[in-house]
Amino acid sequence: MRLCNAVVAVLLLALTVLQLFIPKMPVLAIVYAAGALLAGISLSGNLSLRWARVLAGLTVVVMFFFFAAFFRFVESFHDQWYTGGMALDSVGMFLSAFAMIPVLSVYSCRMKAEPVEETQGKDAPAVGIPSRSGGSLADSR
Repeated sequence: MRLCNAVVAVLLLALTVLQLFIPKMPVLAIVYAAGALLAGISLSGNLSLRWARVLAGLTVVVMFFFFAAFFRFVESFHDQWYTGGMALDSVGMFLSAFAMIPVLSVYSCRMKAEPVEETQGKDAPAVGIPSRSGGSLADSR
């Protein structure tokens, strides 16, 4: 998952640089940079539950911005849309929206794992194998 999110961060950073050289929509560079930053932060393993919630919310906002921008671009498509300048913007927005799903997944998994870490300690595994006594093997250590 870290490799996937690292690739997403690099690709979104590349789209940020490309958008900086297209002066008609500089706001897209900011949104691409925000997506790259969120994907980069997801590579960190030391996130508290509070930060995981905040970053998950920001990831959803950025992801839905990508989808909304793509569907706004679709309205203005004509027969040869892929030959014009809108092709980079529309395809970039579409792919970036789907690329944010694994980033959101990391934050979601982090929010689910936090209560387990609090009850079992930081060194215990997040998932234990049930024993016959009803607890997990992690509890028997």
